[in-house]
Amino acid sequence: MSPASSNAPSRRMDCFLTNPEDVLPVANERLRSKRTCTGYLRHPIIIQHKVPRHNTHARSKKAEQPIKHQIQKVQLEPKEPCYAQVSLGAQGDASPSYEKPSMISPADLQINSTPAIRQQLLQEYLHYHLPKPEIGMPPRRMWLLRLPELTYMTPALEYASMAVCLAKLGNVFNDQACIKESFKLYNRGLWHLQQALWDPELMLHDHTLTACISLASYELSECPNSSKDAYINHTKGCQALVKLRGPEAHAHGLAHQVFVHFRVQGILYALDQQRPTFLSEPAWREIPWQNEAKTAFDKAYDLLALAPEFLGKARMFGHLDLAGQLNLALSMIPQCWVIDREVSALWDSMEKSQPSPLFWPRLAQSEFGQDDADEARLFPVAFHFPNLGVAHCLLICWTVQTILWHGMKELYRLMGELELAAATFGRVEESIDPDSESGRLRTALACSGNVFDLPPLEHRAEFVAPARNIFQSVEFCMMEDTVDQGPKSLAAPLRVATEILRPYPDLKREVEFGDKAMAKIQLRSLKLLQYYTGIEI
Repeated sequence: MSPASSNAPSRRMDCFLTNPEDVLPVANERLRSKRTCTGYLRHPIIIQHKVPRHNTHARSKKAEQPIKHQIQKVQLEPKEPCYAQVSLGAQGDASPSYEKPSMISPADLQINSTPAIRQQLLQEYLHYHLPKPEIGMPPRRMWLLRLPELTYMTPALEYASMAVCLAKLGNVFNDQACIKESFKLYNRGLWHLQQALWDPELMLHDHTLTACISLASYELSECPNSSKDAYINHTKGCQALVKLRGPEAHAHGLAHQVFVHFRVQGILYALDQQRPTFLSEPAWREIPWQNEAKTAFDKAYDLLALAPEFLGKARMFGHLDLAGQLNLALSMIPQCWVIDREVSALWDSMEKSQPSPLFWPRLAQSEFGQDDADEARLFPVAFHFPNLGVAHCLLICWTVQTILWHGMKELYRLMGELELAAATFGRVEESIDPDSESGRLRTALACSGNVFDLPPLEHRAEFVAPARNIFQSVEFCMMEDTVDQGPKSLAAPLRVATEILRPYPDLKREVEFGDKAMAKIQLRSLKLLQYYTGIEI
């Protein structure tokens, strides 16, 4: 970068944020002369960049291919011609198209130095964060692909996104200076986010919400405070901001893609808390998609959004008398069957839309399920998928089935116990006090008719089956080619499956398999998981 502050970012920064002794002489002179400083980056040494000599301001709409690293440092100065790999529409509405790379020489990148650095940092981050297109997620779901095309970022979003980028690159190249710098940017991002939330013009801005998501992503991968508290606070803050903006504000563009990403975080947080989420309400399930058709991914999370309320009701059984348990069970069982049919319908629609099988078996290569050399593998076969998009959808479907079928089996077990209790009423000669627990149950049964005539569970009684499907997907999601997205798609389904099976001693091996896989996931840009699972690395 040039030391002259005229080459600093065009956005205005308050000079009191920087120690005057640390500023280069030109900026010092401006401070002493009381002239307005248009801004100066305090740490320009992170990245070297040569400002182009030409005066043209034309911007390339092609994304650069990540630049090769010769040493263990982040090098963003173009030394060779760059190749365009991702093409985005002018407004970002078009999906990225992966075409034969076209040459872009460094002289063609006639942009201001600071946006150039930001652009290249983002491209480097995306290179190490997102898998190749042939196995990756659908581009329309990737809000991160919108960031490189933004010609302007609010300070909160700029600092937050740069913190995430530098943290990732620091981990890739084992550069502690880069990681330390990312933490400074993270703190600056927090400060600017607070300022934006106090500013009526910025509070509801799309960039403010995106900054919240970016800072939460930093906590997810870095967890600098060695606690999940900061991530939870970010999630709660995002929830409050999303609700304040309303569903209509998330119906198009960057806001919609960021909302889809937040929705996953919000539903998983509600699932952990076992409390209903506003994201399952009809308005939040419909209005944000009024301009775009829902994908299988969106529909899968529609179903998972119902699980927190389902689990919350299940916790109530221990606080109810027999009559209350009967009434609650009778209200939940029909809902379970409706959800089960919706999962089956989604599965059928995915099979019809996919030209190849949704998944297929291969001989397992990993060692997660093998305790010693003499013991047979727990899962000799692993599942593989056409891409991570299909894998993620199926993992969520299996997660819903694991929760649902386990709950249905427990509800049917409860109904069996209540049926036995009801059968004793006819053998009791003395009258039952109607105000007693048995009396209230008898009254409830008399008003409900033949409540024990339930459809058979059939294969749904084997709730272990979808959980095992999740375990058999570990190998595919943990492949190196899936980069960060594979482990992140797997983490929540794997944790749900493992925790549901944990109380059953005869499923000890499956639980051990899940714990071993979770420990591996924590090493793949998901340090926060340690403070949810308790598994130390």
